[in-house]
Amino acid sequence: MKVAVVGSGIDGASAARQLAERGHYTVLFEQFTLGHAQGSSHGNSRIVRRAYPDAFYTEIMMDAYPMWAELEAASGQELLHETGLLYFGSKESPQIESVIGSLKSLEVTHKVLSCRAVKNVFAQLFLDDDEVGIWTPEAGWVHAANAVAATLDLAKRAGVEIRENTKVDAEWLAKDFDAFVVCPGAWISDWVAVRTDVTTQTYGYIHANVIGPVWIEDSDENPYGFPSEGPNGMKIGIHKPGPITDPHDLSRLPSGEAVQQIMDTANRRFGIKEPRVENAVGCLYTSTPGEDFLFGRIGQKGYFASACSGHGFKFGPWVGKVLADFVEGKDQPERYFRFFCQPL
Repeated sequence: MKVAVVGSGIDGASAARQLAERGHYTVLFEQFTLGHAQGSSHGNSRIVRRAYPDAFYTEIMMDAYPMWAELEAASGQELLHETGLLYFGSKESPQIESVIGSLKSLEVTHKVLSCRAVKNVFAQLFLDDDEVGIWTPEAGWVHAANAVAATLDLAKRAGVEIRENTKVDAEWLAKDFDAFVVCPGAWISDWVAVRTDVTTQTYGYIHANVIGPVWIEDSDENPYGFPSEGPNGMKIGIHKPGPITDPHDLSRLPSGEAVQQIMDTANRRFGIKEPRVENAVGCLYTSTPGEDFLFGRIGQKGYFASACSGHGFKFGPWVGKVLADFVEGKDQPERYFRFFCQPL
């Protein structure tokens, strides 16, 4: 079968690899160059984890999480840094209670730690007396850019033809290919009429040597962070939706408000006095109203996936496998009731 894949982010790269390794002649189209920084799959690090407030996603991660170790083994590169994850917040928070419930129901290894016991896994973090931490050892971070590059390299080894700086449309793909899959990220609305918001999210680095797990704070701003990335220092980002952005505008300016929230977090949680944010970056989130992913069809031959809402990267290899199953008729988007989307 002759199949086209649109998009070279982690989901598109994974779909192309899957299809080629299954014996299909596969062409991947990228509107920019490989490894570009215009979308949502670039940069040094992305959190990977099993712990979710929603048991639905925790269950998917039972299949998706091991795929990172498989990618690492297949590529021969160190991609997965399993530092563990600490999710923390008020013991009365519905989100905290939901995470604990989902982990218990699916028997995922975890510990619920008091503010004092948290020091055993993250000595440099400060929690309030009414806060708890949820510790999951099967979590950490993936080097995002290297993971995408490794996936594309495996795809090329399997025979994928890559065409960079090339824009295509559904009508042309339907004429020239037996099937096609579209993973356009923030540009999903160029392909199908769906309800999404594209926002600019800000992250930056604090000059500090922090040793510990990746972490997520349960709060309105939802700051999250990583252990120190060598000379870069500690990376902190803000998950709360930033300003609405046109993905065709490539300026990607970081938010001054988010930079201030990053500094406040560094001071409040790590006791860093007068923290200074370095290398602040604006990147794209594509979010749906319910923060679920989108799967669907384009005509008779096409399928689309938008693994978005700020948590899609960690599912990239799994999304690629699912899309390859769609193409082969082993699965269908309608089966994913939370994700299936009929274009407006």
